[in-house]
Amino acid sequence: MTLDQAIQDALSRSELPLKAGDIAKLVKPTVGKSATPKAVAALLETLTAAGVLNRIVAGTRSKPPPLFTPHSLETAAVTILKHSVHAEKKEQQAVKLKAKLPLGLQPLFEDALSQLVATGAAFILPGGKPLVYARKPQPSELLSAVQRSALKKILQTANSVRTQPASWDELIAWLDAEPPAPPVASVMVPEAAELRVWYDLDRIRSSTMMIPIPQTFARYQAWAAERGGVADSQVFRILIETLYNHGQLLLEPCERPQDLPEHERALLVPMSLGPPGYSWCWIS
Repeated sequence: MTLDQAIQDALSRSELPLKAGDIAKLVKPTVGKSATPKAVAALLETLTAAGVLNRIVAGTRSKPPPLFTPHSLETAAVTILKHSVHAEKKEQQAVKLKAKLPLGLQPLFEDALSQLVATGAAFILPGGKPLVYARKPQPSELLSAVQRSALKKILQTANSVRTQPASWDELIAWLDAEPPAPPVASVMVPEAAELRVWYDLDRIRSSTMMIPIPQTFARYQAWAAERGGVADSQVFRILIETLYNHGQLLLEPCERPQDLPEHERALLVPMSLGPPGYSWCWIS
């Protein structure tokens, strides 16, 4: 294995970016004496110039030894930040976490932290000095020693007039208990038979054969709500489009879809030619 190959192999197996000196130590058992610090450092610069590696300014402003990684700077920022968050047992101030990132990655701190929060790998407690946790803490974990002492005194006072005194553990369990999540309403999926009923109801009051799709969608919403569910614009649009493609209904195009509100544009059905369909009717 060449020195070039050994360097790339060592970096590909490392989760975190590495300094030139650390890389030299990793590859020396494989390539021997050719893995001198000077040779490794020179080759790292060559690979960076070729776009194979990314070079990250690190260290201090006066002595910034670089780090190297085959990954993007964004990926490196997320990886290093996650390591910093999970390396400590306690919460950390966001501003101090940012300072732990290499200088070249600090501008990416906010985006990297947002990505960790979105994936559940970190939790931010807002405030004057936001705190970052490796996981979402239990409410009781946020109580300081002073607050716990005050709460115990409050509990003692309350227990003096309670028929059944509450224990400290019961109070903590109540504090940490999450209320059950509200049931998620299921999407109701209509069929062509329901669509025909809604069309006939609107056709009676219409001066034309063509009925606006948003008007029929309102029928679908009411129908779904009566059954304890919700309507879905994509489900509805696909039903209309499928029946159109099968030759069971006609569509009338909307000449200026850009003038419609966003929720109506989401219901427009693509036609084989021209603008998308806005109104529709059955083919008898």
